[in-house]
Amino acid sequence: MTIRALVLGLLAIAVVLAGAALGPLVPTGGGLLAILFLLCGADWWLAPSGGDWEARRLHAPALALAAENPIELRFRARLRRPVPVEARDEAPPEITCSRSFLTFQLQPGVEYATQYLVRPRVRGPHKFGRIVVRCPGPLGLWRRQTSIPAAEEVAVYPALAAIGRWEALVRRGAVQEMGVRSWRRFGEGTEFQGVREYVPGDDFRRINWRASARLARPMLSQFEPERSRPIWLVLDCGRLMAGGSGPLTKLDGALSAALLLAWVALFRGDRVGALAVAGAPVAAVPLRGGRSHYPRLLERLSALRPELVDPDWELVIAQLRKRQGPRALIVIFTDLADPKVAAELARATALLRPRHLPLVVTQRDPALEAARRRPPMDDLALYRRAAALGILEERELALQQLQRLGVLTVDSGPEGVSPALLNRYLELKGRGQL
Repeated sequence: MTIRALVLGLLAIAVVLAGAALGPLVPTGGGLLAILFLLCGADWWLAPSGGDWEARRLHAPALALAAENPIELRFRARLRRPVPVEARDEAPPEITCSRSFLTFQLQPGVEYATQYLVRPRVRGPHKFGRIVVRCPGPLGLWRRQTSIPAAEEVAVYPALAAIGRWEALVRRGAVQEMGVRSWRRFGEGTEFQGVREYVPGDDFRRINWRASARLARPMLSQFEPERSRPIWLVLDCGRLMAGGSGPLTKLDGALSAALLLAWVALFRGDRVGALAVAGAPVAAVPLRGGRSHYPRLLERLSALRPELVDPDWELVIAQLRKRQGPRALIVIFTDLADPKVAAELARATALLRPRHLPLVVTQRDPALEAARRRPPMDDLALYRRAAALGILEERELALQQLQRLGVLTVDSGPEGVSPALLNRYLELKGRGQL
């Protein structure tokens, strides 16, 4: 029912009530209500029905976790006149929408396109439902609601937004905007080989000024081309990775950093494999190279969920040593909040040295950091601050123990872990430590 029908109905009811004092008006009021009822029914009947509507939902093949993704809806209907339309897209509850209702004017014979933004909070497949439209009839007395079938399943992946931004920054030569300090294109070489005489057309940035001064002519530094290196991503899917800040878990943050590192490493010609562990290994992706390997990593790792167990790090490291013979960079994404688990990790990871290069990646807890900085105002706040300081101190001791055993570490907040990890990878690559 529209406001127009409601106003007319109220007027007819007022006439009926007035008939209590003026008897001859009663039949008139009843007749007005009957006519209004018939007009509303005719208006509903003449409004566009389900068979008159066409609607499509357009979006990227996959949605990015914790990022704004555009969804476009396109409408077309068999109309004889312009009509105002209210539309609603049935999005999954795990996805936040920028607008609940879309309103627009639809013209006859014209396809109308409108857009809204969604922000997924949970990884994995999600189901969109119907597209519901509502528009008034020609008399403007009644709105007819129609449901248009448009059910589909859409995958939500981590790291997609970061990879898109990274690709754009690489094309612009501005990776520093993402917090990455240095970037050398694959094939330019990182290991010094020697010097040769400069010839026109060479990159002047490679001039070796010390050798040029000694030999009294321009000399150019030569580097060996980069060789493919094996990189293993080990993801802790245990109970310590189930916590986090906001709707995202620490496992979500680890996956985003791991997948961005995998994309960059494959781009630079390295080979990447992955191992996900909870009580025992729960998923494995074999070591492969090439950009075509990335979709497999993305699909297998995006389905991971935290489990309420702790990894058996001795078993995990033993399997890694069995899988990987030549020297490899082994990146372990975990958390050090439990001193016992952290000590087991340190003992097991030290066994990877000196053949392999282990790197442990951890994320700081923003809530603990805030509790440490916040001055206590009462006894409860004082206890919370003391507990936070205790956890942070044990965590710092665990990091120091890993470093004493020769294990590299990256420790950053959820927002900074990806650029910090990329900086360490590029640093190791540039120094030839892989």
